Amino acid sequence: MRIQLFIIILSIFLFGLVNVAGADYSSLTIPRILYKGGNDGPRPEALRSLLAQIARRTSIDVNREPTSLKLSDQNLFKYPFIYLGGDKAFEPFEESDLKILRKYLSYGGFLFIDDNSAVANSEFDRSVRRMVARVFPQTPLRNIPRDHSVFRSFYLLNTVSGRAIIKSSMEGISLKGRTVLMYSVNDQAGAWSRNKLGDWNYDVVAGGYRQRQLSIRLGINIILYALTLDYKKDMVHLPIILERLRRYQSP
Repeated sequence: MRIQLFIIILSIFLFGLVNVAGADYSSLTIPRILYKGGNDGPRPEALRSLLAQIARRTSIDVNREPTSLKLSDQNLFKYPFIYLGGDKAFEPFEESDLKILRKYLSYGGFLFIDDNSAVANSEFDRSVRRMVARVFPQTPLRNIPRDHSVFRSFYLLNTVSGRAIIKSSMEGISLKGRTVLMYSVNDQAGAWSRNKLGDWNYDVVAGGYRQRQLSIRLGINIILYALTLDYKKDMVHLPIILERLRRYQSP
């Protein structure tokens, strides 16, 4: 009964989003966030590759075509999941962009940040931490515990993988019990990335095939977590869903 109630409310919420935003949510699209300076696309085939895995392993319809946008893009709120990757330092975002990002995450959006450098304490990492501190000055990044629903949203996982294991955990920001931002320094996209011939673009460091598969599974789990609002603890999020319904349906 609890799960059925959750599904009904979630369906109403998504239907409301389609009506308000005029967007087609029949297929999942993951936009890559553009920014100034640095390199915002070091793994250009990664998201397409991950979406192909999602299509193959789950019942989710996906749009594999690459999409990118700026935080100031008026279409940002049409996407429930956005990705920010890089391997170099980048210029600070404008305060207006950070305000939009804060609003996007507070209203139900999800951001996954991926350090593609595979270097501890990289320039990209320092830029990310400065950015996140400006978006949520009162809510610092914290390690995501192993009992978090992201580790069982689709696959049951007990480890954090990636192209290179720089850190054995991910970090995140949670608001009202919901994790809205996750950050990995292990170059997840490097492990996901595959060319159109089916060959892997980048070697994984040390772990081989299993390490890559665990990274793909983690990527799928992250997306499923973002889309299902932590369905393993469904009743916890009913107030959040109802609040979003009121926001999106208000004139």
